Amino acid sequence: MLLRLADFFLFAGLAAAPLMYGSVQFLPLLFLALLSLIVFNLVVFSRPQAFVPVLRSFWVWLGLFLLAFVLFQLLPLPYEQIKLLSPATFDLYARTLPGGIPVGGRDTLSVYSNDTIMGLVQFMTYGLFFVTILLRLAPVASADERLTAPHPLSLVKTEYLRLGCLSGVLSLLFHSIYDFNLHIAANGIYFVVLLGLGTGSAGRKDYDHSFFRRMIDFVIMFGFLVALFAIVQKFSYNGRIFWLGMKAPNPVGPYYNYDHFAGFMELCSATATGMAVASIMHTSFSHCKGLSERLLWFSTPEANRTLRYILMSAVMISTIFMSTSRGGIMSFLLSQIIFFALVLRAAARSSKKKRFAGILTTVLLLAGVMVVWLGPEEFLARFRLLSIDKIVKMEGPIGVRLDFYKGAWKVFKDFSFFGTGVNTFGTNFARYRTFNFEIEYLRQAHNDYLHLMSETGYGGVIFLSVFLLLFAAVYLRTASRLQ
Repeated sequence: MLLRLADFFLFAGLAAAPLMYGSVQFLPLLFLALLSLIVFNLVVFSRPQAFVPVLRSFWVWLGLFLLAFVLFQLLPLPYEQIKLLSPATFDLYARTLPGGIPVGGRDTLSVYSNDTIMGLVQFMTYGLFFVTILLRLAPVASADERLTAPHPLSLVKTEYLRLGCLSGVLSLLFHSIYDFNLHIAANGIYFVVLLGLGTGSAGRKDYDHSFFRRMIDFVIMFGFLVALFAIVQKFSYNGRIFWLGMKAPNPVGPYYNYDHFAGFMELCSATATGMAVASIMHTSFSHCKGLSERLLWFSTPEANRTLRYILMSAVMISTIFMSTSRGGIMSFLLSQIIFFALVLRAAARSSKKKRFAGILTTVLLLAGVMVVWLGPEEFLARFRLLSIDKIVKMEGPIGVRLDFYKGAWKVFKDFSFFGTGVNTFGTNFARYRTFNFEIEYLRQAHNDYLHLMSETGYGGVIFLSVFLLLFAAVYLRTASRLQ
């Protein structure tokens, strides 16, 4: 009973997060934080025996390292210790505190502790969703929840699904070089959910396969519905999201910003592509003899399921182009090139090269038709802004981003040991701003890596380095298991 209730709240939270304008505001984030805490406790109470195996995960310990680092940033320390640990933080306090540094006073390494508390809430929300996925995937020993072994073919397909999830994560990692997506609560939650699905069952056969497939189906179906809504809203937009809600100049779907929508759709599209590839690579169509049997195959449930996933992936891919997000389009294409190259490598070891070519041709054709139907003029016009001349001269959009990055790098150099505090970039960056830009208040560095480094210093560098190495190892190991 508790487990079913936990699953209900989990799926409800995943559905609500994108619909609340991406959950970029504090109240939606607070709602998701409370919901993640409820779901986590329900899962722990219903299967406490799964908690110990999850604690052995290196991913969990990596998250706990960053959590401890952020908590240390919030620890009140004597000003003498702050001067020793972070001279730049001490100098900032000395310049800004009325009357200077108080004798015997205390403060935090975070230059704006209230902002860091909000950042901590967001980080813990991501962490609770991630650990909840690991707990749900973990096998249980109780008789009433004994797991049945999945079919061997289903396990083979799961490797493609897992690689699809990880390819969505990879796409957002690429996108985070040029834009910010992980600070958008909805995208961050889907990021850790797919990461949990891709890593929590890696190399194992004794996980909750039923929950894994339900999660995959939910991400694909919900992503498809959001994509359909985005298409409908594009042709009937009246200046408000949902036609009644927030006013927005450049929205796509329920998101206030087109880059954030693209980030969400990258995650869902990659998962759908993985499902489509898994369905076709192991379909019974190739075993049909003669034209009549192959035509009859299209009336089978297997054919309906396979064609449905192909259509869903094509529609979602087309909305990434519809969003006109340059970073999203390039990141998704790069991640899919890597994904299909690894699938081709697996197909080359068998007799399924023709089937692989058919998959790629079908998805590309359908996505191309959708892109043409939606109108390619807008995203092509956006890419024309990135002319070779402007790229060489570092002008235009790239030049603006470089100004952001230079400022973020300077913050990192000044606060290199402990950073300025999680979620303090926006309030601290104004002192490092050296450029004129129409946006007077810059909240994000538009590069999640530099952003985290400026806020956490060397602690963030260690976290990012280990995270990326772990992810690369899991991704390549999953690709090596494709059959």
